[in-house]
Amino acid sequence: MDDYTISLDPETEMVCTLYLFKDVQNSNELYKKVIDNKLSCCIIKAALIVDPLQVIVAANKAAISAKMAQLTTKTLYTEVLFNLSISKNISRSLAKFGVSDNDKNILIAIIHKERDGYSMSEILMNSIKGERVLISSLPQFTDFDLVKKTYRIDENELNISTFIDSVISRISCKDFILLK
Repeated sequence: MDDYTISLDPETEMVCTLYLFKDVQNSNELYKKVIDNKLSCCIIKAALIVDPLQVIVAANKAAISAKMAQLTTKTLYTEVLFNLSISKNISRSLAKFGVSDNDKNILIAIIHKERDGYSMSEILMNSIKGERVLISSLPQFTDFDLVKKTYRIDENELNISTFIDSVISRISCKDFILLK
């Protein structure tokens, strides 16, 4: 199975590892474990993710904020969910991108020091009741109409830009622009 691990900003000394799961039967249980600090990860609705880069950009922003002790939310992982959203409303962002009871396809993000990834991954793998699939199959789980609505992307924009470029520009500029 391919591991998808990307180095984040060198200042953070962190990497982000992503795992994709389908047919997950225990989303609610996983959510509770994250809330209770029994799992240290970010659980994301796969339907809202166009490309792994989308999560990497959000994770990088979160890692930099954590390094500078300037998190907007309470934890590194809620910061990732908040950064994925174009909303500045924290609870709305977490509800939109975080996992809910009926989510069967999820993307897991772990932000860690390079040497710490294996032990964290093992705990995670043993907790998820679902089938791990290749990150490259992510587009099969993306709801492009929902992404368009969530990020307010219209067809005209997609004539001159790619889906992922439109999404990432919104994530990157969230702090600086106010979308109508």
